[in-house]
Amino acid sequence: MLMSGATICVVTTSAPSPPTRVVLHHTYIPNEKQWVGLRSMQGMQRYYASLGWSAAPHIYVGPDGIWLFTPMSRVGIHAGAGNSGSTNGKWWYSVGVEMVGYFDYVRPAGAVWEQTRLVLATLSQRLGIAPRQLISFHRDYTNLKSCPGWAVTHEWVYQEVEAYLSSGPPSNMPVGTLGRPTPPDELVLERLLHESYARRASGYNPGWAFHQFAVDNGLGMPMANSKRLTVDGVEYSYQPFARDTLYSQVPNWGIVQRMSQLLGGSIPPAGLGRALLEATYRDNSATFRPEWAFHQYAMRADMGPPIGESRTLVVNGLSYAYQVFARDTLYNLVPNWADVRQLSRLASTTDPASVALRDALLRATYAATGARYEPGWSFHQLARQWNIGAPLADPFVLDIEGVPYNIQVYALETVYNIVPYWSDVKRLSTLAAAQNMNIAGGTNFRSLVLGHSPLETAVLPVTDEPVPEVGGEWTPPASLISRVLHYTPVVPNYADREGARVLWLVLHGDTGPAQATLDWMATPGSLTSTHYYITSTGVIYGLAGERFMTFHAGDVMLRGGHVITMNRYSIGVVLERPDITNAPQMEALRWLVRDISSRHPRIKLLRWPSFKPAGLPPRAVGG
Repeated sequence: MLMSGATICVVTTSAPSPPTRVVLHHTYIPNEKQWVGLRSMQGMQRYYASLGWSAAPHIYVGPDGIWLFTPMSRVGIHAGAGNSGSTNGKWWYSVGVEMVGYFDYVRPAGAVWEQTRLVLATLSQRLGIAPRQLISFHRDYTNLKSCPGWAVTHEWVYQEVEAYLSSGPPSNMPVGTLGRPTPPDELVLERLLHESYARRASGYNPGWAFHQFAVDNGLGMPMANSKRLTVDGVEYSYQPFARDTLYSQVPNWGIVQRMSQLLGGSIPPAGLGRALLEATYRDNSATFRPEWAFHQYAMRADMGPPIGESRTLVVNGLSYAYQVFARDTLYNLVPNWADVRQLSRLASTTDPASVALRDALLRATYAATGARYEPGWSFHQLARQWNIGAPLADPFVLDIEGVPYNIQVYALETVYNIVPYWSDVKRLSTLAAAQNMNIAGGTNFRSLVLGHSPLETAVLPVTDEPVPEVGGEWTPPASLISRVLHYTPVVPNYADREGARVLWLVLHGDTGPAQATLDWMATPGSLTSTHYYITSTGVIYGLAGERFMTFHAGDVMLRGGHVITMNRYSIGVVLERPDITNAPQMEALRWLVRDISSRHPRIKLLRWPSFKPAGLPPRAVGG
């Protein structure tokens, strides 16, 4: 039954068209044993209200019935970029369906699954969209969550709903086809990420498009909670992160945009860009002053939001002005206002006067967020060496399933160790990389290791860019592609690698047009897919997580006659009309190969036999 009395969350603007997608979730907590009906729903209402949410998932399916939580005529908040968006200029939004329970190890059954099947089948009928085109999973839109549980697979859900619609028997898919179990590090990653976001915001939620976008694009930690502002009669939601401020027009939560792209390096006198810039400073206890050298420098060098107003300190009788920003602390010798310098440039100094200045600025930087600087602590020594931005709080201890973790959060990274192994410091970004997440952003391109390939010298030369002495890492010039766009609709054609290790990066050619091939790969049942697609203009689309197997290469005979399925051991990259004279495309390819190799340092680069400058016919990506 539909318990409409549980309709709780409302947004101010109705969706302009019917939903065209359904995203399936599991609650994890509360599970079926913890579920108490209306009391559970009211508890979630209070929780979402405490976060400032104006919407939530649309439907909860419990053992006692079907609960409507957000009107289905309105855009909900439940799956990040899967909430809503625009594809080929056409706006869309999804309905979020939550199954009460935890399904990483067992499939949903009983009343919960029977009623979920009813909901999915009814939505398919009412919307006139087949289950395989309609239904997606929360994990399709995020690298962090297993939601709706690893035991819930796409094919099983499709078969179950299709059987319901045809009045046929339920699927008898064997247990052996269940998804993989939860990785042992997934819980640690989830807890650390949530606590990292909680230092200056309300914690991490993969259902928020801002949070998912920030993780996917390596924007670091949030510097404040999300808020709203109105410019020229239009309402926007925004949230500052260490590397950029994100915003979206209400209620188009899934269409996330970056303030830096809106500004284009300029300081506008008015309009949305200026309003976002001033709000970013204001939310971090500062006032934006376009005439100040610190603020002009911060804009040019992408220092991120400030942490408090500028201050002064005296070191060895000299007066210095300084202001702490997310990515670095800026300072100058008073009154040389235009001579702005960065604290990170003093990281390896040995000059006594510079060391004294560096330590004084470090103490001031830590104090800006109420933290204490201890030069003898491993966290603080490594934070200076790794240049991971301003600290956001003092270290704290977090218990994760009985294991005590000592943690300190910085704007660009979180460092941690297991108590009492103080010197064994680990990085959140390393843990996240195993889940194909780019929390901290940036890549150490010195670690590139590639196999021998004709492309290596023709397309992927070692960069001639100088390596800065400070920080120890090469960072790409501004012209390089710095992020992967997640293609929508979600490409459903992928499978579990079943524990296979990634050994090869396989390049394919495609005559295009790109949209035709991408649409084909997004078609359920096409059995054609790849992990990345690079257009002729240099845009990189991410189509599937690297932890999954895609269908881009067939069986291959190795030396000795042994035949393997290349898909299980490889990452596939397709280039639209590959041409080594196409600078944007080759620059994007070089960046992507180096980024992938930073996660798989022994990967070998191969050209598929069908790879050629003329490319492949559309819909024949695998060759």
